[in-house]
Amino acid sequence: MATGPIRGTWQLVAPAATVLSRRPGGIANSSVRSSPGQWTRQRPVRLAIALVALVVVAVGTVGLVGAVGASTAAASPDAVSSVSSLSDDDDGESVVVRLEDDHVVTESNAGTVPESFHYVTTNESDDKLVVEDGVVETESGHDVGVVPNDSDTPNPVRTVTGDPNLVVTDGSVVNDTLVVDEDTGIVQTAEGNTTVEANGESIRYTEYDTATFDPEIVSGFEPVGEGLNLTGEVEVTNRDWASADKNVTLEIVDDAEADPLDTVVENVSLDRGESTTQTFDYGTVAGDYSADEISVWAVGDHHQDNRPITIHQAETAIEIVEADPRAEGDELEIDVEIDRFGDYPRGQQDFVVEFRVGPESGETEHVESKSITLDPGGEAVETFVYETEEGDSPSVYVEVLTIEGDTPAESDSETVPVIGERLHEQRLETTINDRNWPDEGEELVIEGLLEYTEPELLSQNGREYDVDMFVDGDLEDTRAMRVDPDEPFDTADFVYQTDSDDPPRVDVRLESPGDADTAQPRINGSGFLVDLQEVSTPVNESETLTAIASIRNTGDTFDEQDVRLRIDNGITAANRTSRNVEDNATVALDTGEGTTERFTYETDGDDVPEIEVAVVSEDDEDTAIATVRDSAPRFEVQETNTEYDDAAETVTLSAAINNTGTEPDEQYVEFLLDDDAEPVHVDRVALEPWESRTLTSTIDAPDDGAYDFSVVTDNVSEREPSALTVDRTGDDPDEPPSDDDTEPEDDDPSDATEDPDDGLPWYLVVLGMLGVLASVLVLLVYRNDPENFPPDASTLSTQARRAAERAKLKAATLAAAIRSGDPDAIVAALKGLIGLGTGVLVVQNELPRETIVRVRCQTADDTVVLEDLELAPDERRDLGSLPDADQFKVGAGVEDITAHEEVFQGITGDVGVVLRAEGILIANLN
Repeated sequence: MATGPIRGTWQLVAPAATVLSRRPGGIANSSVRSSPGQWTRQRPVRLAIALVALVVVAVGTVGLVGAVGASTAAASPDAVSSVSSLSDDDDGESVVVRLEDDHVVTESNAGTVPESFHYVTTNESDDKLVVEDGVVETESGHDVGVVPNDSDTPNPVRTVTGDPNLVVTDGSVVNDTLVVDEDTGIVQTAEGNTTVEANGESIRYTEYDTATFDPEIVSGFEPVGEGLNLTGEVEVTNRDWASADKNVTLEIVDDAEADPLDTVVENVSLDRGESTTQTFDYGTVAGDYSADEISVWAVGDHHQDNRPITIHQAETAIEIVEADPRAEGDELEIDVEIDRFGDYPRGQQDFVVEFRVGPESGETEHVESKSITLDPGGEAVETFVYETEEGDSPSVYVEVLTIEGDTPAESDSETVPVIGERLHEQRLETTINDRNWPDEGEELVIEGLLEYTEPELLSQNGREYDVDMFVDGDLEDTRAMRVDPDEPFDTADFVYQTDSDDPPRVDVRLESPGDADTAQPRINGSGFLVDLQEVSTPVNESETLTAIASIRNTGDTFDEQDVRLRIDNGITAANRTSRNVEDNATVALDTGEGTTERFTYETDGDDVPEIEVAVVSEDDEDTAIATVRDSAPRFEVQETNTEYDDAAETVTLSAAINNTGTEPDEQYVEFLLDDDAEPVHVDRVALEPWESRTLTSTIDAPDDGAYDFSVVTDNVSEREPSALTVDRTGDDPDEPPSDDDTEPEDDDPSDATEDPDDGLPWYLVVLGMLGVLASVLVLLVYRNDPENFPPDASTLSTQARRAAERAKLKAATLAAAIRSGDPDAIVAALKGLIGLGTGVLVVQNELPRETIVRVRCQTADDTVVLEDLELAPDERRDLGSLPDADQFKVGAGVEDITAHEEVFQGITGDVGVVLRAEGILIANLN
């Protein structure tokens, strides 16, 4: 079915003119010359010559298809062992030794090779072996072969399809593969132990007795103290061909010293390509704290690995690890960590830790002491407690230190905040949550919220604060509000009795000891009530806006007020107002009397696109939003959309364009994926004032990823970040091919000859197929490129090869239809064989005038139809059969209507092109 309009636009011009393509990535400028309603015609003589040539090619093609099928059917399951499977894919490669076993192979099939010299050479002249035309030879050009025991003729060594090893062949079958003798390095056959030679020399791998150990530090060697063991693991790999025993050395290094501080040696035994993990254990001693690195290497090899290390000097360290701020009167808890590094002095050690508190350093007092015992390398965490008191705010200075033991005294200190009343108040937030809308004389109710922002600093008993409400600067209500660690917020209702002086608004301030919030709630008064009844919207820039308001005196006495028209043209900008009084009227009303006033305002460019219109009395106000249109045409982007079709691998982009100006205009609209890219779709759109149109384009999906979608007009550029995501990972690689792509298994064209009573004689079928095929091939080649007809030899060969592939797929279907004797099935199969589908391409003109339309039908390989038609009103024209292809596209263009194109996949039935004033419709008519 159709997947939507295709990218780009055709521009239809008069016959014999140039057609400009707007499709991104397409041909920028191509010429098509034709007469309306006709295909391009060339010289009859050239057509006749090409027809004869293509008949000959067609006969050869059918024979080629039969030969290919026969050779495929006769293929032996043992073909891998035959000469026909020999390969020259490895040409130009050197011959090497594979590390994982003893086979001799090409470089691309080797995988891992010995690290040192891994090529095989002639024994005396050191001539490397290479592959040329699938056969192994020396770089100097001498053949490499194996002389069998029963012959004087050497069998060549070469590559074979499906086997990573080099093989020895006698010209018809594979006899053996090649290996290296572990004791001598001589290359020989794997099964026959026969020596491989070139120009009288044996072939040898010279590094057969070389072993190279590569050590890598993989784990351990964590920080320790002097006197404790430094332990870790090293992975050692033999990267060469021979097996060996070697000493692997670990050095303790001080960069400031020339020689290592100490070494550890371990003996390691490895076969070729083998790895093992060796544990190294070094007992540190006094003075090792200066070491900063370890280095490991194997004797006689160049590989080495290094890692930084830390060896602590034997000592005791003390650190305050946690000291949370607390409120005055709460307990301040200090967590202290004591670490003993090393084992000097040896064995367990006793320590006394003292905890001191004061206002600052040098003024601390003893609070608590604790005795601890630590093993070598041990650690302990102790908690010390201090009861804060009034006056400790804003902070106290705490310190911990060791005062006894055999190691030098260590200490740590920290300044810890203590939250007093002033700091508590700084953490209060006051908010006006809600309010009602009372009439004059009713109660104004304000809901207030008090919140403590850091509840972990509150004591368990919580705290209580008075919150005041001020109205027009006067204290009107007070509420006690409480916060605690579990519920660090509280709400309360504050009440104010309104009176006649309050409308239309009062100033309210809600204030706590640490914060305040304000609002201006509206009070519905009993004075001059305003009802904005009508606003002339939309209005064009520089024209007059009119507002009509009803004013009624609901008070108890006669009154006279100045009623004002207020305009705010800053409402479209965030966090901005621009209010100005633009008109006014003096209104005098008795009790219960009403009147209607008309206000006007001359708009300007600053008012585009919207303004707030308000009519305001001393007691009341009413507002409305008015639209101000730009005096010039302005193409705005109102809405965008993107959609990715995973099955079709296409992307559909759309945008609604609206002319918000007061003049008609015609502009180019561009679709872009990412701002720095070329447009993927360009359309020219004509819009009347305030007319809107949605543009849609379907394009091939780009590479996987996220893309911004931008729509650009002459006036604006709208970008939606990451509007499109293309992800093909959902594709199912194991999905079986469709029936259209699978050759039927049971319908063999040859079956048509098995029974003479099953259908037409085979020779008549073959002759008919050849005649039809030749004619259609000529027609398709001519229509695809009439300017270069007949084609040259290379083009003709390519087109014939494609035709042969298609014929092979369709032949079985035709044979089955012939056996069934169904005339309709035979006709359909013949059309499929010659590249035509079952449907027809139809064009219908529904425009109220004669018009010239260009119609194009294309597959991935061919242009099936390309015609300029002159159609009368309501005229219908059939353009012939649709192509028999999995996917094709149909497009049409008229000079004053936007061109349109559709892609069709797997459809049946006809395709119609309908020309209408509102656009071109292309659809499946099934």
